[in-house]
Amino acid sequence: MGESTVASYNDPITIELMAQDTIALIKHLGIKRFGLFGTNMGARIALTVALNLPSDYKLEKLVVNSCAPRIDITTPTFQRIEKLYQSSGNPLPNNIQDEKDRLLKNEFDKDFAKYLLEHPDVLDKIAETVVNKFDSRPLEMMKRQWEAIKTCDLFPRLKEIKVPTLVIHAENDTLFSIKDAELLKQELPNSKLYNIPNMGNNIFVMERETTANVISEFLNN
Repeated sequence: MGESTVASYNDPITIELMAQDTIALIKHLGIKRFGLFGTNMGARIALTVALNLPSDYKLEKLVVNSCAPRIDITTPTFQRIEKLYQSSGNPLPNNIQDEKDRLLKNEFDKDFAKYLLEHPDVLDKIAETVVNKFDSRPLEMMKRQWEAIKTCDLFPRLKEIKVPTLVIHAENDTLFSIKDAELLKQELPNSKLYNIPNMGNNIFVMERETTANVISEFLNN
């Protein structure tokens, strides 16, 4: 989530705004031809970039992971997230041990919790990174990004995206069902789906080598 600050409490943050920021960065760097990868919120941003890119720029390949064209706020998982951000308490960890305990009790991704229990070195590294980075991730910014995700509905325009797209999804993803990935595959005219069986949300930690190879093959063909 970077080191963003809240510029105004009156202006909302939207996926569209973050996509325009991304396009502005591409222009600033002078890049004319490129590929984009996004996961979760980043996937929505990448798809929105594809829908709004000026004609003199060329998006050659698109890779999206753990993404749904719209979210169902009524599901138990998203209800828990909504309750978390609506509460007055601070959901951020107080220290590294608290974060390790939270990761091992992760209700959103039990496969990942099991993986971390079996790989204590990875658990230590992730917990340290999360705790050390929270000072630069204001809670207000995290809430606003959640609001951006909730209000984003890409479904009506997906057929406009003609870019070759690889949809990556874990079969046991608890944020977005594999049916969401299948819907993306159905609606994106030039797409293919890579489904990772028996895997939870955090595939880029648990299956990073396999996933990297799949992405590399897609980009180079």
